[in-house]
Amino acid sequence: SRAADSRLAFVHFRCCSLPAHNLFDETPPSSDPMAEASGDGGMEDKISALPDELLIHVLSHLRSREAVHTCVLARRWRDLWQWVPCIDVSFKEFADMPYEDDDEDDFEFKKFVNRLLMLRRPVDLEAFRLEYRLPTDGDYAEDDSAGANLWIAHVLQYKAQAVKVVTQNEYLQLAPSVFTSAYLKRLHICNANLIQGFFKHLQMGCPVLEYLLLSNTNIQDLDIFSNTLKALTLADDVMFSFNNGDQASISAPNLTSLSFEWCPSAARLPVLKNMTSLETASVVLLWGTIRYCDADGIKQFLGGLSHVRSLNFCYGVKKVEMKDNYRWCPTFGNLINLTLHSSCVHGDFYALIVFLQNSPSLKKLTLELYQREYQTQDIPTITGELEDRSFTCEQLEIVEIICSEGNELLPWVNQFLLDSGIRPDQMRVIYED
Repeated sequence: SRAADSRLAFVHFRCCSLPAHNLFDETPPSSDPMAEASGDGGMEDKISALPDELLIHVLSHLRSREAVHTCVLARRWRDLWQWVPCIDVSFKEFADMPYEDDDEDDFEFKKFVNRLLMLRRPVDLEAFRLEYRLPTDGDYAEDDSAGANLWIAHVLQYKAQAVKVVTQNEYLQLAPSVFTSAYLKRLHICNANLIQGFFKHLQMGCPVLEYLLLSNTNIQDLDIFSNTLKALTLADDVMFSFNNGDQASISAPNLTSLSFEWCPSAARLPVLKNMTSLETASVVLLWGTIRYCDADGIKQFLGGLSHVRSLNFCYGVKKVEMKDNYRWCPTFGNLINLTLHSSCVHGDFYALIVFLQNSPSLKKLTLELYQREYQTQDIPTITGELEDRSFTCEQLEIVEIICSEGNELLPWVNQFLLDSGIRPDQMRVIYED
């Protein structure tokens, strides 16, 4: 609410303006800074009159170090931070302090988190967010990840439903055994190493996990599988670490949303298995992340997406020619919303036509046209020859074209759509910088 937001801003301002103080000092301050700040004490009285539940809710929107700082505002606030159901800690809050030793900021950060976890009340947790840092000299070992693993295991004992772990510098060595919880629903891991057997333990140890986001993460498992996941995101160069001849697979029968954002790094496209519940998919395949891509790989990959209702597909790996009318595109019987990018327009609209021929229920088509300087032979696209270039999308209501003003592809695309029977009133151009 607006009132809660204003109180949050006031508390944040007062905490940041307080002088240095031992955050876990057992001795309460001798004076009431909030009352002094308000002059007549009116502001202090109004805030102090609020129920504990509301004050704790306000504190849950602060970083944990800021929440602990409120203990010096007044006796009324002394213990409230101990009841906050969210923990949000970051090494960055200690990185700019004037320490004499370069490693002292990491030491103080770890000491703070340990004390925070020991002194807080044993209340159930809603969320745990951790920004961790490994040694900057590159000389690190698994012991350097021990603190993070210990904290994750601790918060999961207090029923944390959402965990986000972000690491700076090197890969965090996550121990699979710490992920044992009957309450964890959301997990976000950034910049970590997931050893072989991680997903098997995750499947057994976290039986209600529904949302998994991995970014800048090294996966040593050949197979990603889960019977509980509803949403899976692989983002920012997730890397599969095994022999180039091996092919990763993803199996998730209850998955409804799949996102490859900047696509995981691998030699080959992964095999998608048991995706019958999938409704939404966003896929970005780029050169440099997928090193080997052929007609069979594309067919196998898209076949796993054939049940989706909404598909965003961006292809930028290399030029692949489909010979002899090879049927590489499945029939998307449920597809209502389709977004394609410039690569599907090149090659005489080959890929675009094939997608439209196989999407009988399509209602909205979005074309995102990005103008790039390519040599003709270097354009990453799917090409081929079609015996029949016609398509019928009887339920198509709108074609939305997103591009910059002056995009050289726009007139070409407009004419193609008109020649294909799309009416001008069904077409809409959105200009973006």
